[in-house]
Amino acid sequence: MDGQADIGDSPAKAAKPGPAISRLQTRKPLSLGARLRQWRNDLIASAKFRNQMLRFPGTRWLAQRKANALFRLTAGFVFSQILSACVTLGVLDRLRRGILSTDALAEACHLAPARMRLLLEQAERLGLIRHAGRDHWTLADAGTVVAADAGLKAMIEHHCLFYRDLDRPAELFGTAERDTELKRYWAYARCPDPSGIETETANAYSGLMRSSQAMMADCILAAHDFGRYESILDVGGGDGTFLATAAAAYPDLKLQLFDLPPVIELARQRFAESCLVERIEFHSGDFAKAPVPASADCVCLTRVLCDHDDDRVLTILTNLHGSLKSGTRIMVAEAMAGKTEGARLAAVYFNLYFLAMGSGKCRTDNEIRNLLKSAGFRRPYTIATASPLLATLVFATR
Repeated sequence: MDGQADIGDSPAKAAKPGPAISRLQTRKPLSLGARLRQWRNDLIASAKFRNQMLRFPGTRWLAQRKANALFRLTAGFVFSQILSACVTLGVLDRLRRGILSTDALAEACHLAPARMRLLLEQAERLGLIRHAGRDHWTLADAGTVVAADAGLKAMIEHHCLFYRDLDRPAELFGTAERDTELKRYWAYARCPDPSGIETETANAYSGLMRSSQAMMADCILAAHDFGRYESILDVGGGDGTFLATAAAAYPDLKLQLFDLPPVIELARQRFAESCLVERIEFHSGDFAKAPVPASADCVCLTRVLCDHDDDRVLTILTNLHGSLKSGTRIMVAEAMAGKTEGARLAAVYFNLYFLAMGSGKCRTDNEIRNLLKSAGFRRPYTIATASPLLATLVFATR
């Protein structure tokens, strides 16, 4: 009764409002922006209003744009499968080598010409390829990028695992311990003893990381001058793809690589016949508990922290802080959530990917700075890159 006690209530009972009343008393009024948003939502929910928007020439363009955007969201899974088919069948690779006819592509891909033409027409509608006249085809801009980027193609093919995990998305969100393809693939992320990962398992995911790392490495190197360091240590650096790219850009830079024992063996094999073998040192162990070398000026964590939950990230960073000498710089480079379109797209994709994987998170740069400070690192700051879809950099000092 408007927050007042009944006549029969005791003073003590009257002084302590119930939970429902407390919530009413402490609830903050909605902002003007929120109320306007609700009014707008009620308006847009009306089919009559939407039809009026489509009929009126002055608003038709906006109504069509909104409808098209919603349809892309609704049918996006179809679009991604057309892209996947083009990559798996080698359509884009073949067109990268030159203009081809439908019949030539059908023969090369072992498809009936009618089915091949259907796929090509769909790919053209998505901006992957273009007509070149007389039933011939060539690549469009997007198709050229996919055909030229081995890492992008590898990720598209890898998505066959992710697709299966997304088969029942409501269950994926609702069941924390659901077995998934990605949990099995990235076994190290949830393994109690990652150092015991078998070489064959490490080889599979290291190969994917290697093929997808080149564009990431270029993005990082364009955003920060590593020439200021005498040596860098890449922790969790796989088979050394980032180090190899950095070495080419900075010929005097000394290199160190730290990863799990089977991964380090793969890296040794990769660098064995390379001119870089004299510039790189290999160290193995679990970066969450094993000491890491303290001699590097800069320690790099490239797409490492995002694979792990906050408690393990703090364990990793605390271990690094305990190993490194004072003044050492640490760099965290990965896709981070943020306000740019690229950062928003990255957060949507990676957060669902990590959900299927069973660990990890696409964090904001502020969240990473706070984790670094909690582990004892000082003066964290952010460096934006030209491609926030790929990476944002956060630096701090030991």
